[in-house]
Amino acid sequence: MISVALTELGCPSLDYVYRMSWAEFQLRLIGFNRSEERQEKKLRRLAWVSYIAPHQNPKKLRGLKEDRWWRIGNKDVVRVSDADRARFLVEYKKYLDKKEHGRA
Repeated sequence: MISVALTELGCPSLDYVYRMSWAEFQLRLIGFNRSEERQEKKLRRLAWVSYIAPHQNPKKLRGLKEDRWWRIGNKDVVRVSDADRARFLVEYKKYLDKKEHGRA
């Protein structure tokens, strides 16, 4: 398991890892994550092209884009609006009040 991690980070030995600074390790980790994301994007593209092949029904794909079909990375996370968050907190407070008074 360790040898696989060493080769993925481009390190020749475990001793090399122990001698590197935390900053160098973080840079290698960022580079590894970028290469993994690139590989995943290639795989997503291949799967998307296979999915939209000419024998498929194009009406089924209306409105579906490649990046929405298979999300990659943290930037695709849907955020909750402030209004929805405030409404949730109000309802949660009502629930806690009911629970505290034994009406839940």
